[in-house]
Amino acid sequence: MSLIQSPPQLDTPWRHLIIAAGVAVGLPCGLGVVLLGLFNLLHTTLPTDAGILLWAAGMTLMLSPFVSLAAMVLVVPVASLLIRLGWFGWLPAGALGLGLGGVIGQMMHYDLAAPFGGAALLILRASLGLLRPMGRVGAP
Repeated sequence: MSLIQSPPQLDTPWRHLIIAAGVAVGLPCGLGVVLLGLFNLLHTTLPTDAGILLWAAGMTLMLSPFVSLAAMVLVVPVASLLIRLGWFGWLPAGALGLGLGGVIGQMMHYDLAAPFGGAALLILRASLGLLRPMGRVGAP
């Protein structure tokens, strides 16, 4: 597999794609819970600015599924098409995430949505690659 192309699939691996989308939505939330746990353990010993940053990062990541779940509903059909055409390499996945994150960020007036979207689609791509290695055409 290259950075741009992946082997074309005869059909969409829906089960694997939905599981990978769930991982892409849930992984940042889990990381946010870990950061909030660290904040609760260390908030008395951290400098105020560091504590605020740790809390804000944890809350942002923990609440990210509220936006990323809706974004995955939009992304999964496009990812399915790209998988079947053989254009779901790392760069198209990241570009799709950046593009959709940028559009959602403009609608919500949130500038960090584009990098979050790119990261979410790269997580989806990595998860899909682990669940269903695309080493040959039509691999089960």
